[in-house]
Formats: sequence, C-alpha cells, structure tokens
Amino acid sequence: MVPAGNKPDSLAQERASAAAELRKSAAWLDGVLQSAMDAIITVDEGQVIAIFNPAAEQMFGYLAAEVTGGPLERLIPERFRGVHGRHVDRFASAGVPTRRMGGLTEVTGRRRDGVEFPIEASISRTATDGGRLLTVILRDMTGRKAVERALRESAQRYQRLVELVPDALWIERDGIISFANEACVELLEVPSVGDVLGRSPLEFLHPEFHAAALGRRTALLAAQQGNARMEMKVLRPTGEAREVSVSETTFQDEGRVAIIAVLHDITDQKRAQAQTQESREQLRELSAALQNVREEEKASMARELHDELGQALTGMKMDLAEIVGDLTEAQTEARARAADMKALIDATVATVRRIARELRPLMLDDLGLVSTMEWLAKDFAKRTGIAVDLVHPGADFVADPQTSIALFRILQETLTNVARHAQARRVRVQLSRSAHELSLSIEDDGKGLPPGRPGRPKTFGLLGMRERAAMLGGNLEIQSQENAGTCIRVTIPWRGTGEPRP
Repeated sequence: MVPAGNKPDSLAQERASAAAELRKSAAWLDGVLQSAMDAIITVDEGQVIAIFNPAAEQMFGYLAAEVTGGPLERLIPERFRGVHGRHVDRFASAGVPTRRMGGLTEVTGRRRDGVEFPIEASISRTATDGGRLLTVILRDMTGRKAVERALRESAQRYQRLVELVPDALWIERDGIISFANEACVELLEVPSVGDVLGRSPLEFLHPEFHAAALGRRTALLAAQQGNARMEMKVLRPTGEAREVSVSETTFQDEGRVAIIAVLHDITDQKRAQAQTQESREQLRELSAALQNVREEEKASMARELHDELGQALTGMKMDLAEIVGDLTEAQTEARARAADMKALIDATVATVRRIARELRPLMLDDLGLVSTMEWLAKDFAKRTGIAVDLVHPGADFVADPQTSIALFRILQETLTNVARHAQARRVRVQLSRSAHELSLSIEDDGKGLPPGRPGRPKTFGLLGMRERAAMLGGNLEIQSQENAGTCIRVTIPWRGTGEPRP
C-alpha cells in the first residue's frame, strides 16, 4: 500500500500526465486542422463559430479571427439561412452522431465577396463538458459542378450530333443495347427508342446471321479494339427483312468494352443493283442474239457470194475463153478487149472471195478454229509484212461454234488494230487450254497504247471484243506500256468439248 502521505503527490502526477496528454491531443488536433485540405468549421449549439481552419479561410475568404465567435449564418446566403438553421437543429437533437448534409437539396455557401458556390458537406456531433459541438467538413464543388455541367453539355451535344446521323446507330454493352438513335427506330419500325434499349441485338437480326454476329462480337471483345464491317439483314416486327451494311467499332464505356454499331440500310441499293444486273444480263442476251443473227447473215452472204456470184463469174470466164477461141488472129482489138475482160473477171473473183472470207471464213465451219487462225495469220503477214508467230494446241483441237467465232473475231479485230495503229514488226498469237480454261493471247512489239488507255477502251472494236468474251462467261484483259507493245488476253471457261454452249 502507498502511504497516505504520498496520495497528494500521486494525484498531482496523474493530473500532470493527463494535462500533458491533453496538450498532445490538442497539438495533434491543431495539426490536423491546419493541414487538412477540406474546410473544417466547428460551431456550438447556438451555431457560433468556434473553429475555422486555414482551408476554410481560403474557401470563404475570411480570416479565422474575423469569424471566430461570430454566427455561422454569415457564411450562408440569406435565402438559405432559415432552412440551414432548422437542418442543423434537427441534427443536433437527433441520435445520429454523423451524417451527410444536403441530400436532395444542394448546400450553398457564400464567400466574403458575396459569390455563392456549391458545397459538399458532412456534419458530426461531439459532446463536451461545455455542451455539444457540431463540426462540418466542407468541400468546394465548384470545379466538379463545372465538369459535370460540361459533361452534360457535351453529352447533349453528342446526342444531337448522333441524331443528325442519317444511319441507324446503337451501342451494345454486355450483350445488351444501351443506346439507340431515332434513325434506329425508323429502320426497325418500332414505336420508340425504349423498344430497343435493354434488348439483345440478336433480337433484331435475321436468324441466318446470328452465328456470324456472335463470332464477330467475340473477336472484337477479345481484341478490345478494332472494327468490323459486314452485310446482314434486320427483321421488323411485321417480319419484313431489310438488308443493312453494319460497321462496328469497340470503345471504352465506363471502364468496360462496348461496341458501337452503325447500320446503313442498303435494301433499295441492292434492289437497284439487282435490277441493273438483270437489265445488263438482258442486254447481254439481246446482244448475243444480235451477234448470232449477224453471224448467220454474214455466213449466208458469204456462201451466196462464194456459191452464186463466184460460180457466175467462173461461168463468165469460161464463156469468155470460148469466145476468145473463136476469134481469128487478125482480130487483135477484140482479143485485147477479151484479155482485159478476163483480167477484170479474175480481179472480181478475187474480191468476191476476199469479201466472203471477211464476212465469214467458210473454213471456220469446215476445218475448225486452228486452221482458220493459221490462214488468217498467213494472210495478215502477207498483206502487212508483219510477222506472226502462232502457237496452238494442235490441228485436232475442237471448239464449239460460239467459242470459235468469238475467238476468231477477237483475233481478227486485234490484228486489224495492230496493222492500223501499233507500228509493230512482230505479233505472237497463242491459243492454250487447261482443264477448266481456254486462253487466247495476242502480243505485239509496237508502240503500245497511250497512258491511261489500257483497261479503259473507248473504241467500239475493243468494247465489242470485251462483249464477245463476256457472252462466253469470260473476260478480256489489256496490258500495255508505251513503246513496249500491247498484250490482249482472253480467258473463257472451258469444258474440254466441242459441244455448243447452252
């Protein structure tokens, strides 16, 4: 036991220790108040300011000495003072030790210069020997409010811009549509945007595109960046399908990857393309029919010239020879005139044969494509002095009549162009075949086509050659370089038979 005489000393020591602890706590509290970045204000039950830290001085523009001991209401706009006082009184009498102020009503402060500003505030209650103290921690919301206002304005501005986009647009996040514009409502023919939001995009896609849409979505989300484009169909509530071109791009939306999809309605465009294609096919069929009629007419005219006129001229030549045989040696003038007539008949026969060959070489029907190409190459070389090298699969090669006449006409037209324009010395012609393709190439060593002309022929001859190739389901390519010659290559599907095409 401690001697009774030592009790006062012990009590003094305890009090001294308690005072030291209190000074430490006060120093610590003062340090917190001085260093806090938020404004801290403590008031008594009468809402008289007891503590006003440096952050509060900076926020309100008052020094602590100017407001300490004064009413809190000087920091509140006059129109809010009554509401604020009742709010503080209710909190002081409630059993809750701390709470956030404001709620649905914005807390507003007033600076020394009279400027009002928004405040985020929390309040706590502390009981002391001298009564209850209320401490509020304040944060100036001016900057945040400005940012929020700017964000709202930006969002409104972007919303207006999005609505100006003529194409349908939706944003998909976590497999659900979280945004859609009015154009999307029009495309899908639903009553409102609300009928689109919260639903899966698959609900609006034709079932045949579900697998492709899911695969594309998985790839985009896995990469977390990139874009994709494809054509698909959307379904309206009536069951009508609309063809759309969909462009999708990923972006970050509130920390998660989302997909923005732009849907462009191409239904009318597709219909127009189909109609145009159908018209082209009809024109091509008409052109093919006209070509066949022309070729038949040419063949008929060639035979008539060869058979009828040719025979008539031959008969005239035979009759003239008989007449000359009856003339005497003294009839020199008549013999001279007969000789002139014979020369004229021979020239006419040659002209008739040439015209008949140009209209339609009868050997094309009788001997086939290869033999006719050989004759054409020799005749061209003889008439123009331009050498022709001909390479072909062999004399036994057989092609159907449509293919034979088309390739012959293309070769004939090309050689004519070479003679007229190419200034070439040699031409190489090659006819080749594979299991699925027949190819004819004609290459000269002339001056070539002018820049910009290859692939864009404007002459009827070249256009006609393209059409002939297209009628057989093939195509014609032109490669040319100035001063380095021109190569025309025709490729058509080949079945390996000489049967007529359907």
